[in-house]
Amino acid sequence: MEKDIRNTKDESYLEEKMKAIDKAEEGPAGISKKSLFGIILAFTVLLIIHFGPAIPGLRPTSQSVFGVFLWFIICMVTDALPAAIVGLATPLLMVVLGNVKIPAAFKAFTSDVFFLAAGAFIIAGIMMGTPLGKRIALTIVTKMKSNRVTRILVGLGVADIAVGGVMPTVSESALFLPVAKSIGRLMDGKEHLPEVKRINTALLLQTPGLTPLFTGVLILTSHFPNIILAGALKESEGIYISWAKWFWLNLPLWGLLPIMFIYVYWYFDLWKLEIPGATTEIPKMKAELGKITWPEIWGLICVGTGLFLWITEQWHGIQSGMVALMVAALLFMPWGGIDFKKVNKSILWDTLMLLGGAISLGLVLYDVGVVQWLSNLILDPIKDLNLSPLPLLFVLVFAMHIPRAGVVSAVAMGSAFVPLTIGMAKALGIGVVPFTLVTINCLSYAFFLPISITAFLIAWSASGASGWTAIRFGTGLTIISNVYVILVQTAWLSLIGYPLK
Repeated sequence: MEKDIRNTKDESYLEEKMKAIDKAEEGPAGISKKSLFGIILAFTVLLIIHFGPAIPGLRPTSQSVFGVFLWFIICMVTDALPAAIVGLATPLLMVVLGNVKIPAAFKAFTSDVFFLAAGAFIIAGIMMGTPLGKRIALTIVTKMKSNRVTRILVGLGVADIAVGGVMPTVSESALFLPVAKSIGRLMDGKEHLPEVKRINTALLLQTPGLTPLFTGVLILTSHFPNIILAGALKESEGIYISWAKWFWLNLPLWGLLPIMFIYVYWYFDLWKLEIPGATTEIPKMKAELGKITWPEIWGLICVGTGLFLWITEQWHGIQSGMVALMVAALLFMPWGGIDFKKVNKSILWDTLMLLGGAISLGLVLYDVGVVQWLSNLILDPIKDLNLSPLPLLFVLVFAMHIPRAGVVSAVAMGSAFVPLTIGMAKALGIGVVPFTLVTINCLSYAFFLPISITAFLIAWSASGASGWTAIRFGTGLTIISNVYVILVQTAWLSLIGYPLK
């Protein structure tokens, strides 16, 4: 009974904290001040751009679509509207204000990438809506059989990686947050000790925060900007990137995982610290889940089938999106015993609609010339520097981290920067695949501010660490990660046939 109460507290901790923040921001009518301000600002900017004087370099349609783009970003940054409404309203506004044809405005909703996201979210729902995801995590951590903090963190990291291939980053963070907090509770009563504070902060920042992000970049279906980039490359450039090809293109980034672990251990000085009782209490957490059930076993069979089909796509030719839908259908066959109603609440339907709208927006921005216009604004002053591709990449990446810092939504980041980087690559005469992939990857490793990425924000909020602690910790990790991506991944891409120039 005590364990059940503890688990409930762990799972609702962040939710209660966010509700308290929202309640404090609400006005007398129960409307969030931030949301109300966001709605007013978003529509004000949209109407000014749409009805205002002509912007040099933009046609009327382009100017209206640019206004919709700014409306989208403001709505995402301020949480002005529910994600699904933003996703559906974005193409609608392009049709009504920009005179964009309906098939073009909603193009992404019929694309393979959209169906890939739909299937991936359903698979993630199985991990969240059943004990399967938590069972996998606790089973792996139990195998470590150690009280040492470093070994426990490695076990949690391996568990993160094990489920990261089939779960979006935010879902993965939600799954591992209660697991990390349960382990941290083994030190209840000792929170005043400096080493315990360091352990708890590291445990929460790394497990539900950093590891899902570092693995998310590697797996096509685990990070929203990945899906947006794959969709944009296919629709605008005719470049198809399968699940397996994405894994191959990003292969050297696996090297960042041990670097991240070592950085966390060094920064919080964890090398010889222990969590008393971990070797007995963690197996108890696993035992509380009971024996694995047939629905969980069927879920593992279906997910394994999907991973096999994704990896072998070059031989059977079934594209990633169709494989994802096949797996989703298999999961709910009558003999599987998985109750859709129980799983449904864990499926990110709202984010799916948001992704569809975001990808559609990026494609139209490209088609009507807004991307080219924005690219020229950024590149014209930089071209005079006459830099070679690699130094130029350094300058552009770290310059783009400035506007990227305030965009907490991964979807908003992808929507804003994916079409822009494609346009910049073409304007510079640089390879589109290496330039866009390296740049978007770098912008995904953005920890200068704790508000820059949803998963990191969740982890920081749960840890109770100060904002300054998160900034100091995150700044060093961001610089290390970005330098690694620029130097190592560009070399790898050049080696396998994707040179910058």
